[in-house]
Amino acid sequence: MISVLIPVYNYKIQSIVLNLLHQFKNINCKWEILLSDDASNVEFLIENFKFINKLDNLNVMLFQQKINLGNASNRNYLIEKASYDWLLFLDADVLPVHNNFISVFKDKLESTDKDIIAGNVIYDNKNPLPHLLRWKYGKKKEEIAFNERIKNTILNVRGANFAIRKSVALKLNFPVLKEKYGFVDTRFFLQFKTDQICITENPVYHLGIEENKVFLQKTKKAISNALFLLNTNDKLAIQISLIANYKKIRLLKRILSKVYSIFRLSFEKKMCSGKPSIFTFQVYKILYISHLDVSKNRY
Repeated sequence: MISVLIPVYNYKIQSIVLNLLHQFKNINCKWEILLSDDASNVEFLIENFKFINKLDNLNVMLFQQKINLGNASNRNYLIEKASYDWLLFLDADVLPVHNNFISVFKDKLESTDKDIIAGNVIYDNKNPLPHLLRWKYGKKKEEIAFNERIKNTILNVRGANFAIRKSVALKLNFPVLKEKYGFVDTRFFLQFKTDQICITENPVYHLGIEENKVFLQKTKKAISNALFLLNTNDKLAIQISLIANYKKIRLLKRILSKVYSIFRLSFEKKMCSGKPSIFTFQVYKILYISHLDVSKNRY
């Protein structure tokens, strides 16, 4: 009845798998947990495969990709492998907040006429240095109150915690963009209508918070995808707030690009400090997309 699908890349899977196994003990339904490792580093591969082999549970399977596919293609691979009608997508670096997490999803999928059931993502209130920028950004931009998620449903669905009918997922796969990271979830969910989505208060903690420098590099890849969507006239690109804001000032791109070149190191030092500013981070993203836009090597 439920296929839990978990894409994995350079992360230990024991915590999420053991949590789910404990919850499924109290659930009366058919289930499976499928994980697909996207060509992780050797140390993660060895540890994760040892863990799965030791479990010796036929309902839990770990697939290995020979080359790095990227999150979108890896998720599409899991969709094809799934056995059951409902697919519950979880990221490897999340952990359910409550012990009835699975039962809440089960009750919803048994009673709903919607195609998607959207859980939510929250962050621990501790400041995880040296990962403060990612934590502050997550708290500000991704930890959204229930009422706000209802008002702006599609843009507030999180790929790290949602269920979807397999029949629908097979028709509308995750989009493979220029970069393997960034705006994949947004582009995917914008294919749906609000009345296809059921919003629930069923949270997971996001635990895999990258170091500041790593998060900045991943952000740059995401911005490259955003510019790609804009320059290929993707009809859904305007729904991305970065693009919507950038279009208003795109005529100033050469000036903004110069500002980026001059002040890049100062911005990045500030964002990697003990007091990163989300406002500064947002300005940095506008400057960087301007820099890409005037660069001959943007693609």
